[in-house]
Amino acid sequence: MIRTFALAAALAISGATFAQTSLSLEQALDYAQKHNAQNKVRSLEQRAAEKVLWQNVALGLPSVTTAGQYTDNIELPAQFFDINQDGVIDKLQFGTRYTSLGNLSVNQLVFDGSYIVAVLATSVLRDQAALNREKTEIEVRQQTAQFYHLNVILSENEKVLSENLKLAQSTATQMAAMAKEGLAELENVDQINLVARQLEAGLGNIRQQKTIAAKMLLLTCGLPVEQAVVLTSGLDQLIQGAVAGEGLLQAKFNPEQHVDYRVLAAGRMGQSLLYQNDLVSFLPKVYAGYSLTKQYVSEDANVWNPNGIFANNVVFQSWNVSAQFPLFTSGRRVFKAQESRLKVEQLDVLLEQTRSAITVQHLQAKAEFENALTTYRLQSDNVALAKRLRDKSRIKFMEGVASSLEYSQAETQYQQTVAAMLASANETLNKRIALEKVLGMYNTSKPE
Repeated sequence: MIRTFALAAALAISGATFAQTSLSLEQALDYAQKHNAQNKVRSLEQRAAEKVLWQNVALGLPSVTTAGQYTDNIELPAQFFDINQDGVIDKLQFGTRYTSLGNLSVNQLVFDGSYIVAVLATSVLRDQAALNREKTEIEVRQQTAQFYHLNVILSENEKVLSENLKLAQSTATQMAAMAKEGLAELENVDQINLVARQLEAGLGNIRQQKTIAAKMLLLTCGLPVEQAVVLTSGLDQLIQGAVAGEGLLQAKFNPEQHVDYRVLAAGRMGQSLLYQNDLVSFLPKVYAGYSLTKQYVSEDANVWNPNGIFANNVVFQSWNVSAQFPLFTSGRRVFKAQESRLKVEQLDVLLEQTRSAITVQHLQAKAEFENALTTYRLQSDNVALAKRLRDKSRIKFMEGVASSLEYSQAETQYQQTVAAMLASANETLNKRIALEKVLGMYNTSKPE
């Protein structure tokens, strides 16, 4: 289904016209996860963090260097001696005209506590990037669902207002005909026309809100805002899903699964590694190296020709081990380690406070969802009752038993009741999403 939607949602451009696409709630959530701009940014941040990790890992791998040199000694250096001690200075030149050197060096880190901690810290940064991406995806999912709910609610409100407007216009037409025959007063016609105009104004306002809400949904999903979209998940379907989610009130809750707690826990781990890095700075650092050099000499330009004049070559190699051990740094490292330890303790306090806050947040989300369900059921009953009263008032009004003012009041009461029911429906849908978010149902990863 999702693959089919992805193809259907692709832009079909003909001039400046965008193709219309159908979108269910689940399709909107899936599309937003893949194409929302914030999600894309977080995904790139996570990939960049992976590259940083491997950069730090590479610091501990062997470093191999090769180098070469070719030299033409146009004029050889000379030294002057009185060899025979007769006062005559003799000139002696050393070396050959052409020389070439080839070198291979290998260096390896043997032990450095800071390197080990740095690799672990980079791994924590990678995990933090993944958690930030997950948190953004959860927030985008919530936003997408809320905008989808709003669009459905506004569409339902538009439908109800359109039906009521047609009924009011029909009533006004009938009353105008009766007034023309002298069977009704003109003030009754004016009163009904006033009701119709109020409904028409309300309908225009709802349509404007619906246009803006649709653009916001498209923007959140990562679709072009010029694209036309038809929402296929109706209010009844969404409400049934919300009511079916009443079992969430008894769902098992673990505050440590909440993404905010896991983000803070990852930060605490990072600070703990900084503290460990301060401690290992007291340990020595050990390095090892190996070098291989081969030298060619000759009086011929082709210094590598073994048959050249005075051609010769020699190989020399060496290996080494070095260690660095800081003896005294005026106590600065001691105080820095103490500072890092105190910061770890601060994060421990924040973690415990966050655990308590998330627990309270869960209790609040449960209470709000349960109250929203109860309110919606009451408001649904009120709509049915208000509609019966409005219909009876209209019949009485048409029969001349009730006044136009009574009918107008009944119509206004019905509209207010419908608006309250739709508002409570939107609240119910959003409160379920909020409860699912607190329960960690949108997490892409969970702590072990």
